[in-house]
Amino acid sequence: MEGDYRAILGLYGGASSATMLDQVGFTAVMDRFRELGFRSTSSRRPLPARVGMASPGQVQLIRRLWAEFTDGEGSDATLGKWLERTLKVSALPFVTADLAFKAIGALKSMTGKRRPQLRPERGPRAA
Repeated sequence: MEGDYRAILGLYGGASSATMLDQVGFTAVMDRFRELGFRSTSSRRPLPARVGMASPGQVQLIRRLWAEFTDGEGSDATLGKWLERTLKVSALPFVTADLAFKAIGALKSMTGKRRPQLRPERGPRAA
């Protein structure tokens, strides 16, 4: 069953983890689940505006950067631990817009440091 779930994530969402899905991938995966008979029990009402809190776009970017930094192995729980250590906030839903800006900057820096640095190739030395 887990293998089927991962196959759908990869085939329809282009991701190995649900945390790595963008909106297009999420929609494609959910459409496939509905085709297979899934029926959501969640409320269809939109969440109330959260003045001063991280926007949905910021939250999505933080999750995507965390997934990139952890090579897709990170979870919301490990992200929460990082947020607690770094920004003194216990979980992503409690991140303010200002803290989201700081988290995004830190995660971009962290993922940038993990990427292999391109070094110019050196040709043969002249004698």
